[in-house]
Amino acid sequence: MNSRSLLRRIPRITHQTRHFSEAPPDAGKGDRLHNILVRAVDATSRPRPEFSPEEAVKNHEIGRQYVIGKFQVHNEIRHDLACKMRLKEHAIRLMPRLSDELGYLREEALKIDVTEESMPPLFRSIPLDTPPIENFDPSEFIEKS
Repeated sequence: MNSRSLLRRIPRITHQTRHFSEAPPDAGKGDRLHNILVRAVDATSRPRPEFSPEEAVKNHEIGRQYVIGKFQVHNEIRHDLACKMRLKEHAIRLMPRLSDELGYLREEALKIDVTEESMPPLFRSIPLDTPPIENFDPSEFIEKS
């Protein structure tokens, strides 16, 4: 079954689709977004570049070292999380039992507090995937009501 027959089975709801051009939605053959998606699905893949044997060996080794490095980072993160989980479980096991006179401490420690006071403040900055932009002032983009 080809991709065009799959796309034809999708019901088209014209009154709810978005249009990115100035032309009226019924001006062309289908809407613009649908046509872009059909072309993207039907596109042929680009041919792989031809490498000399030396370049192919070099590229293979670079990719191999990248995968090895990524696995090492992944394993370090997972090991760190596993150690923290084991420490947490060990600390819970060491707490007084509920049958003891200090059992209320264990019960209180295992409660999850979801009140607004226990949550971090909304103005707290959080780490991002990208470095901060120089001279960027978020207050310029906050809508004032």
